[in-house]
Amino acid sequence: MNWKVMLQKVDRYLEDALSVILYAYVITIIFAEVVARYLFHSSILWASETAIYAFIWISYLSMAGLAKSRSHLSVSFIRDAMPRTIQLLLLYLSDILLIVLATIVVVYFRQPLTDAIDFDQKMIGIDLPYWIAMLSVPVGWTLVVIRTLQRSWATTQDYRAGRPLQTEAALLD
Repeated sequence: MNWKVMLQKVDRYLEDALSVILYAYVITIIFAEVVARYLFHSSILWASETAIYAFIWISYLSMAGLAKSRSHLSVSFIRDAMPRTIQLLLLYLSDILLIVLATIVVVYFRQPLTDAIDFDQKMIGIDLPYWIAMLSVPVGWTLVVIRTLQRSWATTQDYRAGRPLQTEAALLD
């Protein structure tokens, strides 16, 4: 398989593939915890904690996927009634504001993440570094920036080619 095809597959399936893996982990570990509690009257100390962190990772990965497809919550009926050039400008404004928000989150989250690493904080139920869980925030928001830039580029290409502006999930097709 050549690099271009592989990069296209990573681009298309990254968030989905990681989410499936994490969902499988959550389902498996919660099932194991239920079995341990009800059949063996015991508990897996780290199960619920790691399942929660896996779910947080899923949330941030999903946020990036939604950013790429413009499937996030938006009110578009006013924008869609505008002339095509105004629609483009409003889509750009939306993209710029999302990138600004993501940048602010990543910049301000740097210090708590650095502290978790410097002070060697561990998860409560398992001896894993807490920064693994915390990394979901900057990774998720960085992916949002990348996906927003991708969709902005696709919108520009559609505008230049005279195609309808893809303002929602049709970008994935």
